[in-house]
Amino acid sequence: MSKELLHTDSLSDVTLPEPIIPVPASGNRAAPVYRSLGAIYSVEAKLAWLMRVTMFVAMISLGLLMAAQVFMRYVISLPFLGMEEMAPMLALWIYFIGMAYSSRERDHIEGGVMTLITQNRTVLLSLRLLGTVICLIALVIFLKYAIDFASFNIKVNRKSAYMRLPKYLWDFSMLFGFGLMIFYLALQAFLETRALITGKGGE
Repeated sequence: MSKELLHTDSLSDVTLPEPIIPVPASGNRAAPVYRSLGAIYSVEAKLAWLMRVTMFVAMISLGLLMAAQVFMRYVISLPFLGMEEMAPMLALWIYFIGMAYSSRERDHIEGGVMTLITQNRTVLLSLRLLGTVICLIALVIFLKYAIDFASFNIKVNRKSAYMRLPKYLWDFSMLFGFGLMIFYLALQAFLETRALITGKGGE
C-alpha cells in the first residue's frame, strides 16, 4: 500500500544517505568521517558510562521512592511530603540526561520527509546540517537561561519546602543535560560538515 502511494518500487533506500551519528558503533569508527577522533571518543566513552549509571541509579531510586510513598500513604497512612519533592528531582535528571544520551545515539524523532523527495546526497546532508545548527543555537540559548536561573537560585539560597534541599540540585540537571546535548550536536555538526566537504560519510 505504502509503496503504491509513494510510487516507488522499494522503500529500502528512502533513508539514504544515512544520518551521521555523533558517536558511531565501535565497528564504524574506521569510517573516513570519524578519522582522527579516537582521543575524543575515548574520553566520551567514559562520559557515556557516567550518563548510563546516572540514569540507572535515578530510575531505580525513583521507582523505590514511588513504591515507598504508596506504602506510606495507603498502607500505614503516614505520607511524607518530602518524597514528592524528591520524585520530580530524580525525574528531571532522568529526562535531561536521557535527552543528551538520545542525542549521542541520534535516537530522537526525525521527520526525514526530504528523503521521499530527493536522494541527492549533498542536498540531504546540507539540510541535516542546517537542522543541527538550528538545534545547536536553540540549545545555547536554553543553556544561557538555565545558567541564569541556577545562578539566581544559588544567590538567594533557595531551598525546597519540606526537606530543605538546595534548589540547584534540580537546576543542575538542566545544565548538564543542555551542556551534554550541545557537545553531541557540535560533534554532529562537525561530522556533517566534514562529510559535505570530503564527500565521504553517511553512505
